[in-house]
Amino acid sequence: MKIITIIYAFLLLLPSISHATNQQPRVLVTLPPLSGLVLALDPQLNVQCLLPNNADPHHFQLTPKQVDSLQQANLLIRSSRDDQSWAMLHSGTPSFSLWQDNDDPQHKHTQHHETHAWLNPKLVMDELPHLAEILIQTNATHEQNIQVQLKRSQKQAQHIWQQWELLVQQQNLKQRGIMMQHPSWQGLFEALGVPIRSVLESAQHGQEYGPRKLEKALNVLKKYPQTVLIADSNHSNRALTWLQKHTGNPIIALDALGQCGESWSSLMQRNIEALNKLTDKKP
Repeated sequence: MKIITIIYAFLLLLPSISHATNQQPRVLVTLPPLSGLVLALDPQLNVQCLLPNNADPHHFQLTPKQVDSLQQANLLIRSSRDDQSWAMLHSGTPSFSLWQDNDDPQHKHTQHHETHAWLNPKLVMDELPHLAEILIQTNATHEQNIQVQLKRSQKQAQHIWQQWELLVQQQNLKQRGIMMQHPSWQGLFEALGVPIRSVLESAQHGQEYGPRKLEKALNVLKKYPQTVLIADSNHSNRALTWLQKHTGNPIIALDALGQCGESWSSLMQRNIEALNKLTDKKP
């Protein structure tokens, strides 16, 4: 009889449990790495990415289903320097753009004119408090946990910055310099004091690299024969492959976007490990 009573009581509770689950705020992010930053502050949050894994953000268009999801979301987190070309983002959904001035006077903060700012641990450290504030406003019941996660995440970002500094020193990158096809990692390497010998194309994937630019890049590599070629795993790197074939310079592929739901620290550690495989000797 007691077992039946317990089961009956549990069945009565099911509607309220379901209602509580449905009340969990639904947060959308435009780009996969932003989901890692959100989850670093609130691991229990329901976060979804608009950009599919391994997709090109510069040629992405929202599907009708994603537009519906956007309209039903409680909050949209974006990086407008990187997703500004996306149509239909202004759907009336409350939004917050990282590393940009926002319309709400309570969230005015220093503006960074840098794309892919999530790849720079210092910029992440600066922005985490603003992200925490907007997440608390979205779900005040998680405030205490978010504040705890904020301190932990800032320490983690500081540690990752120190790892990048050590890696630059170990690989002698300040003397060697780097050349990139796409400027994804330009901001981080500039902040680390690494010379950027050349960037072959813009953030819009233009064909600026063409024959003349390739010829200039080839001459640069002859002048700086230890230059490291930095490829982007989410973009075509044909020009860098051509240069490597003609010079033998080492080429390392880094991942600027990661996977939806992947922690930010995991994304950064994967890239640190990739660059750490570099040797001082050319093949």
